[in-house]
Amino acid sequence: MAGFSLEESASKILGVSIAVIAAIYVIYPPGLLLIPLSLFVFAYTTKNEKCSSTDVETFFSGFRIGGHRGAPKSFPENSMAGFAQAKKDGADLIEFDVALTKDAKAVLMHDDDLDRTTDMTGPIRNKTRAELDRCNISATFIRTAPGDHSRFEAVARERVPDMEDVVKWAVENNTRMLFDVKDSDNELVDQIANLFSKYNLYDKAIVCSFFPWVVYRIKKGDQRILTGLTWRLKFWSYHDIENLRQRYSGPKQTLFELIDVAHVWLLKRVTPWYLGADLLLTNNLDISQALILDQKRRGMRVAVWTVNDMAEMHWMLKTLHIPILTDYPELTKQAAHLDELQKIDYMPMHKSSSDL
Repeated sequence: MAGFSLEESASKILGVSIAVIAAIYVIYPPGLLLIPLSLFVFAYTTKNEKCSSTDVETFFSGFRIGGHRGAPKSFPENSMAGFAQAKKDGADLIEFDVALTKDAKAVLMHDDDLDRTTDMTGPIRNKTRAELDRCNISATFIRTAPGDHSRFEAVARERVPDMEDVVKWAVENNTRMLFDVKDSDNELVDQIANLFSKYNLYDKAIVCSFFPWVVYRIKKGDQRILTGLTWRLKFWSYHDIENLRQRYSGPKQTLFELIDVAHVWLLKRVTPWYLGADLLLTNNLDISQALILDQKRRGMRVAVWTVNDMAEMHWMLKTLHIPILTDYPELTKQAAHLDELQKIDYMPMHKSSSDL
């Protein structure tokens, strides 16, 4: 079963809501007063529970710096070579994007199509696993960061990895995992849940998604799976984090911008509680100390993507005390150097002259 698009999902929810409210108003106007109470009862009886504090603590105690799609400046993104490089650089977690093929095989791919990162074209959902075996994810890659090529004989040609192969590698190499799910297909969700059970990933991995229904579905299927809600401002109305490319035009764009306002308000207060989410995965442009303190009071963890500046990384790790994802896991060594520097003669910015 194919996943719903943003427009289809939002339109269906909005359409059903308007129809229900209109029907109540026509049949029995005072019944509108029961809507808030009904929503509360429904939410309370259908919400997910958070994971055990033991699994949460175990996972986050070992997650400080994660390789965003591996080490995508040293090797192709979402590649086995990139994951090995991230591990060698000192990252304690790898983040990767999962997708389904035409024959329902779970593989790693960020985009909906193969055009940007491979020597093939077209939607990945139109290709079988066998067809993807002819696909080279190194074809368009341009290296802009250091990396150890000596360990990979065929780095010039690398296949699209199977999701389970990556999980096996991570377990064998004691590396935590963050599954980024951009497809709401139930088959993919079920395959991820099966891997958690098969490899006992409950304190070793977390599943994150921009789509609340994916997070809900994952946790509803297995309450022990750690989950996170990924977000950025104006996700539903703009394609990019700079908010330059509108998803729609005219009144529809305005409608989705209003949906974004409501989404962010609920996300900071209600949505994670209902989903049973354990983490807010936040864009680095939207992070603040106030947000972190507020979420901490609500029992939520916060992590940040994608942090590629050393000063910003150090601020988040040492002042905000939150884990980060980066395209440059080799910065882990520099972060460790700054840690040592701070122990010797580093003066925190908040230290006043009266303390001297």
